[in-house]
Amino acid sequence: MTFELEPLLIDLTVPKGCYEVTLTIKSESDTVFSVYEENIGYVAENETIKNGECRDLTFIVTTDENISVMIYCDGNITSTAIASYISA
Repeated sequence: MTFELEPLLIDLTVPKGCYEVTLTIKSESDTVFSVYEENIGYVAENETIKNGECRDLTFIVTTDENISVMIYCDGNITSTAIASYISA
């Protein structure tokens, strides 16, 4: 799927290590989204979300300096991310 809008970018600066990341997406319109994380690739592809719906995605990332998440979507969404340290 090709998205016309620029992705929503979330950058988390963290020390080197392994992290559990929880990404919460809330939609303000019916839409389709994909989530890409720089270190591991696609976390979700072409997922449908309805107006008013919230979706939590949890994934593990091992990184040297930061966690970069890109959310591709042509609808109206908001998002938050939390990274919890697991190990070095």
